[in-house]
Order: sequence, then C-alpha cells, then structure tokens
Amino acid sequence: RDTPSVLKTYLKEFHPSLVGLTGTWQQVKDVCKAYRVYFSTPEGAKPGMDYLVDHSIYFYVMDPDGDFVECIGRQNTAESAASIIKEHMSDWKNGVKAR
Repeated sequence: RDTPSVLKTYLKEFHPSLVGLTGTWQQVKDVCKAYRVYFSTPEGAKPGMDYLVDHSIYFYVMDPDGDFVECIGRQNTAESAASIIKEHMSDWKNGVKAR
C-alpha cells in the first residue's frame, strides 16, 4: 500500500529531501531485520485494507556514500538531533570525507 508515490507525498510533509524505501513484504522484512527495525501488521490485514502498522521510530543518518552513521530516536530532542546531524555533516566537504 505504500507505493513510491504515496511515500513521496507523505514524506514531503516532513522534508522534501527525505527518501522513503518500499518493496515487497519480504524485501521490507529483510531490510527491517538488517537495520534492527521492528514492525508488525495486524493479524488478518489484507491488501487494500486500512490498518495501522506498529513499528519502531528512528531516523537513520547516512553519509554521502550511503553508509550508516548514527540513529536518531524518540530519546533525542530536536536540538540534540540537529547537533548530531551537524556534527556528521562537518565530517564531509563536497562529498569527500574531511577527516
């Protein structure tokens, strides 16, 4: 149900540069396992039904090479999240690792 078009519209509400990923149920499950993300759909949920998905809530900070850097969660305030992002941005200049 979360097609690329639906995700793009949804994520624009947060920031136009956010990227959302989707795929088959198995692909989503495999990526969630790789990133240690929890999700659960209600028992009996069928395609096309309206339902809520229980899931962990994290923002993954990735570097320009697409590598995982840090995780920002509900324990972070807006200020601490901004500080984490700025700190990691200072590690890079024009797409090249500065340090």
